[in-house]
Amino acid sequence: MEETPPSPAPPAPPSGCFKWLCITIISTAAIAGFVTLKTCSTTVGGIKAAADVIASIPDKFSSTKITDTFREKLKSITPTHGDILEVAVVERDETLTRSDMKTTLFNIVYLGTTTSEIRVPAVYRYHVKLSEDWKLGSHGSTCVVIAPQIRLSDPPAIRTDKLETNSKAGWMRFNSSANLTSLLKNVTPMLSQRASNPTHIEEVREASRKAVAEFVRNWLISENQWREKGFTDIIIVFPDEPAAKSLQDAQTQKPALNWLP
Repeated sequence: MEETPPSPAPPAPPSGCFKWLCITIISTAAIAGFVTLKTCSTTVGGIKAAADVIASIPDKFSSTKITDTFREKLKSITPTHGDILEVAVVERDETLTRSDMKTTLFNIVYLGTTTSEIRVPAVYRYHVKLSEDWKLGSHGSTCVVIAPQIRLSDPPAIRTDKLETNSKAGWMRFNSSANLTSLLKNVTPMLSQRASNPTHIEEVREASRKAVAEFVRNWLISENQWREKGFTDIIIVFPDEPAAKSLQDAQTQKPALNWLP
């Protein structure tokens, strides 16, 4: 009796089928997880349940992307034409405070005071303008200079990485955030006004005097005027100092102060 030969084995499925099978399983699991997460988030306590689901995912299956962005908008570029001579730089820790007190019933009932405070290091730069009026004169071996006024270079710079804020509302007030926001908006103009007052100008006067003296001396040396005029010393006076008027009057006195052309 003739034996029937065995049936040939079915061909092995292509490797691509196994790949697609894995993708299908993973996609199904992901969709199921999303549906579960979505369902949890719409029930009482769902937010905590969703957080627990996310926290249970191993780190090797998770990824985190942190993106820092920077946007800028150019407002203007203004040339100085070499007109600025920087004479002093000051760094000062500044504290700015804004208090908002409120009363009612003709100031009889006190509703509290909201107080906001900002502490920040600020950098101020001062300059004189080369295009303004300069007067150079000689009195024996001394060079006498009436320089332009010391001015603050706006705007002052603040070190935002060290900025500290604090805001506390009064007992019947609820405006601590608004009060702090208003103070933050006015930091630059407040610092500019403070740095331009006579007290702060006086603080940088001697440093500015030295900077101007060095500038004038170097200029006279480069023009061969320092040695030719026989200068050995230099005096710098600013127009807001009493000595400036005295030097102006010295032209009519004996011996006269000779102003250089």
